[in-house]
Amino acid sequence: MRNILCNIINPVSIEKAEYLTNHVLSLDGKTILSITSLSDFEGEYEDYSDCLALPGFIDLHVHLSQYRIRGHYYPALLPWLKQSVFPEESKSRDLDYAQKLSEDFFIAQLRAGTTCSVIYTAPYREAADAAFFTAQDMGIRALIGMTLMDQNSPENMLQTTDYAITNSIELHEKWQTDLLGYIFTPRFAPTCTKTLMQEIGSYANVNKAFVQTHLSENHAEIAWVKELFQKESYTDVYQDFGILTSRTLLGHAIHLSDQELGTIKASGAKITHCPDSNFYLKSGEYPLKRIQEAGIPFGLGSDVGAGTSLNMLYHAKMMNFRQSSDPIMPEEMLYRVTLGSAKLLELEDRIGSLKPGKDADIVFLSPPPDVGIDQHSLSQICFYGEEFRVKEVLVAGRRHTF
Repeated sequence: MRNILCNIINPVSIEKAEYLTNHVLSLDGKTILSITSLSDFEGEYEDYSDCLALPGFIDLHVHLSQYRIRGHYYPALLPWLKQSVFPEESKSRDLDYAQKLSEDFFIAQLRAGTTCSVIYTAPYREAADAAFFTAQDMGIRALIGMTLMDQNSPENMLQTTDYAITNSIELHEKWQTDLLGYIFTPRFAPTCTKTLMQEIGSYANVNKAFVQTHLSENHAEIAWVKELFQKESYTDVYQDFGILTSRTLLGHAIHLSDQELGTIKASGAKITHCPDSNFYLKSGEYPLKRIQEAGIPFGLGSDVGAGTSLNMLYHAKMMNFRQSSDPIMPEEMLYRVTLGSAKLLELEDRIGSLKPGKDADIVFLSPPPDVGIDQHSLSQICFYGEEFRVKEVLVAGRRHTF
């Protein structure tokens, strides 16, 4: 049992967050037992009254195997993949390299306050297993996928279709724990054959499995997809091969027609918006208002390595900054990296907000010395840089301090 006196900022909806000053969070193992005003609390407590407590942040789209190439710049997606991404990801075929990389990555995520993430690894079984075993040892919450590539890929990264399908299914059957799960991960349509996408789509539908991939990030990419598959749209490729389900996460989704928006909405698929990465690669501006009007749920991803930081508050700020005219309020910024993303992962009954009965996924932030804790704190943690320091992170009650 832990009793922690702190100040709580809790997401309620896109429009609302609650601010509770001087409340005691009582934790029973991995679970939040109660939240009590100090004036009503009896007993001893740890004094974190100089801290803000928030639900742990959720990163819906991140490439573990690209962690070490942040800032390797080229301002276009396809050349950047060839120049920087593929050479780096190929190193993760070595188990020792993949193991050390996974350790560094997860420590960095925790230091940024991220308690749940959806992860792409390199196209090797060794890389995926290394990520899973490391995550299990460290008490990480994540969906992790082996990136699938059985065409149009460098020779040393090219999987056979059988290798991609068989190992994905084995990983899915192997890794289903309280905190970890497997997510089928076709990189994007150009690197996946029709057979691979059809088999993954069929298995995911029958077994209600999660799928992640990229969609309409870059104009050259879209033209390549249409040439390869002779479809009217990029979205049609995924729809026709069964990739779009209510458990599909589509990264980027910038350049979409109204017809494509309708297809995505009808399928129940979700979008992972990566504003920093879109800016970095000059991919384009996310059509936020059109996505909202279409009624398509979306959350935020760091997209490291094209994203430059694992700090999800930074990406919430970039979501605001990357809209030319439409403001996004701090309440929505917080929601998109907590409760909103938990809903996309169907985990809102366990994480995403601080409530009795939910898992204790919590980040404690210390403000800089000249900043008080008050009703402006939510806006400040969203728009400051990294002056609000992560003091402690809990994942299902497991403590990580820095």
